[in-house]
Amino acid sequence: MLWLKWKLMVTTLPFVAVITGIRILLHYKVGFEGVVEFSDVGVVLTGAVFLTGFLLAGTMADYKESEKLPGELANSLDTMDEYLQLCARVKPQSVNGKEMRAHVLALTDRIRDWLLKKATVNEVYALLTKMNAVIAQLDAAGASSYGSRVAPEVVNVRKSVIRIDVISRTGFLPPAYALLEVLLTMILALLMASKFKSQIAEFILVPFVSLVNLYMLRLIRDIDDPFDYASDGAKRGGAEVDLFPIDEFRQRLNARE
Repeated sequence: MLWLKWKLMVTTLPFVAVITGIRILLHYKVGFEGVVEFSDVGVVLTGAVFLTGFLLAGTMADYKESEKLPGELANSLDTMDEYLQLCARVKPQSVNGKEMRAHVLALTDRIRDWLLKKATVNEVYALLTKMNAVIAQLDAAGASSYGSRVAPEVVNVRKSVIRIDVISRTGFLPPAYALLEVLLTMILALLMASKFKSQIAEFILVPFVSLVNLYMLRLIRDIDDPFDYASDGAKRGGAEVDLFPIDEFRQRLNARE
């Protein structure tokens, strides 16, 4: 957990070190002390802060929704299993409880594999479609009331899967990212061309300004895909949504008789 907290910061520091190193070379090796007063760069910095806040607010809205989706998936799958098992108890001659649970377990595993990039979303949709045959089996067994309760949970699972897929594959306002990247490039170029009142100010402000702007751009990009998992379950960034509700549900499912 500590590494995930600081991962983005630690991986940003090498970029800051390179930028600071370039500034040191310009100052001591080339003798270039700048042509623009740092105080004149304030307008560009203000624009970058405004745009960064706008992008961060937009991506955070999707991120807060994403935090709920694994729990909603687990809840729908859990409810689905409860209704199927209840139906198996009421109609033991025509509904096999173990078979019903196997359907839910297979769907749970396929969803988790998809989130870990080990399966495609179409494979998840295929299993969701197969649940229609399960509902039809309940109707044929004279348990249509249970089938009518399972059907909305299948719809809820499909809705959550579609929403996760859209959030993961869709970037937030690419033109705004383009503008922020242009502003960041301008800021870094102006840092190289700025004149500072003292060397202390120079070697504090250059790394500080570059760190803040680089870190925020990388943070926004990280938040923009909160389901960026490796196939082994490792988080590729530092802001991925936890999948523990699905994992814990699967453990409960295996522990049930």
